[in-house]
Amino acid sequence: MLKINELKQAAIEAAAAIQAQEAALNGLLDAQATARTSYRGWLKKQAAGNLPEEDCKKVADAEALSEGFDARLSAQRKLVADAKATKEDADRALQVETARLAAEDAQLAAFPSGRISVGSPNADADPSRGFRGHQDFFRAVMRAGSGRGVDERLRPLATQGSDEQQAASNPYGGYLVPVGVAPGILSVKPEGDPLAQHIRNIPMTAPKIQFNARVDKNHSTSVSGGLIVTRHPETVDGSASRMSFEQIEMNANEEVGFAFATERILSDSPTSFVALLTSGFSDEYIANAMKERILGSGVGERQGILNTPCLISVTAETAQVAGTIVKENIDKMAARCWRYNTAVYLANHNTRPQLRSLHQIVGIGGVTVPYFSQSAGQEYLDGRPIHFTEFAKGVGTAGDLILANWSEYIEGAYQSEQYAESMHVRFLALERCFRFYRRNDGQWWWRSALTPANGDTLSPAVVLATRA
Repeated sequence: MLKINELKQAAIEAAAAIQAQEAALNGLLDAQATARTSYRGWLKKQAAGNLPEEDCKKVADAEALSEGFDARLSAQRKLVADAKATKEDADRALQVETARLAAEDAQLAAFPSGRISVGSPNADADPSRGFRGHQDFFRAVMRAGSGRGVDERLRPLATQGSDEQQAASNPYGGYLVPVGVAPGILSVKPEGDPLAQHIRNIPMTAPKIQFNARVDKNHSTSVSGGLIVTRHPETVDGSASRMSFEQIEMNANEEVGFAFATERILSDSPTSFVALLTSGFSDEYIANAMKERILGSGVGERQGILNTPCLISVTAETAQVAGTIVKENIDKMAARCWRYNTAVYLANHNTRPQLRSLHQIVGIGGVTVPYFSQSAGQEYLDGRPIHFTEFAKGVGTAGDLILANWSEYIEGAYQSEQYAESMHVRFLALERCFRFYRRNDGQWWWRSALTPANGDTLSPAVVLATRA
């Protein structure tokens, strides 16, 4: 009864913790509502021109206070969820202990004396052999072990496991039981390549290829790379213009994997080792492509988005808490993305909790519209697909959230994946060498961000800057 009383007390304390955390959450919600009301009040005064110049700072302070509640609310909601999980664990433990005590009560009802003789009619009917529970059984074993007498209930158990053929003992039968090996190999598959359908593939007919591109990233005077159109009166000469071009170069770089295996393992293994290596290196190629498209230097490997000259880095909000993502970050990234309607987001897995909590308050009634959604198995952020990848940077670091139009990323393969093996490299060691090999390149063909006729610069490659 002592244990069940402790479990009941734990359940009561867990329920009290839930109430306390929910009360704290409600308090934060009330404080947020008050802060927003204050902010709107100052904003109305400012819009009406009734706000003295020395009070203008109060508008910004009220706005920062209102927006600062988002991170605090997210943390408090997690505390409420943790308290509820603790309560569920306490209730589950209480149910298990209650069921165990009920089973013991039923056993005592069937065998009230708690002790049975070896030859009694009900000896085999009692699965506990007359013991009231684990403690009763272990006390009897300890008494027998200390020489204080053997409990009669232990005697029928003394001969079991000592005179029969059994698989648990190799000399008495275990050697005769064969050991089987399940087919296949357990493995963790990589995340896949969600960018393959978006990237522009360029056929490479030579190790180095060049293609011409129009220099058209400054739209302040021309959207076509230098050509302009003007209006002029009759008989007045028009203004001549010309286009500018550049050459984009791709170089096929080696992407190689090596492995060695002994002739014995190749001969004795029931699973084809060549097939295992082929599958493993295929996974490595996929993972390496994702890693390089984000982090690659562009020298001897693909150029990653963090190293492209056309990258736009959106800075954190004023007074934004380190390691956080707020809705204004998303809004400003979308505003700087070239052709946002075809772009996709990449993010580290540890950004998901914050992204799921982002929302926009719209309308007079303050309707909450979430930024994060899901449809038909695809997740979306602000209306665009989002893919979580382990190769994005951790939350709070530049590269934890990436917005890109990957149709402007070009990738070419000069030699597709090839496989070769040699028994000569380590001939004396009875080992065989396996080589997996391909040549390719990838890069953003934009050499700078686009300067529009009006507004801020745009780019197909946008990231959220570090929030430290």
